[in-house]
Amino acid sequence: MQFATVVALLSCVAVSYAGVVTVNRCDGMGTPIQTRISDCEGRCTFQPGKIYNAEQDFMPSAATPSLTLKVEVCFNGGFCMQILEAELPNSSVQPGFVYTAKYSVVPNDILSGQTVELRAYILHTPTARVDVCIFCDVDIL
Repeated sequence: MQFATVVALLSCVAVSYAGVVTVNRCDGMGTPIQTRISDCEGRCTFQPGKIYNAEQDFMPSAATPSLTLKVEVCFNGGFCMQILEAELPNSSVQPGFVYTAKYSVVPNDILSGQTVELRAYILHTPTARVDVCIFCDVDIL
């Protein structure tokens, strides 16, 4: 596995020390509000072996009893590798409220010198419908 994932959870919006990261939207009817990653601002540069904590604020498009978080890394050739897919505990959501999905990644040194696309999907667990999808480019030292 080229990235290791440490934790994934869902919480109400909270103040964070992580920097705001520039992301693009890739899918979903929900609204991505803000993405933060520790030790990043704008575009991220990751040090292999270091833990990076990510937070995605979002407003869901519809009510659902449960959410799933999926994270993948994509390479220049279009090949993507899933590094996490987990149902988030106690993740019942309602539209009109802002929620935060949190997860951590640890880049492997096999990616040193590469730029990869880090993608995060928030799905409705019962239907696997993508509610929010964002991606950002990450340079691996």
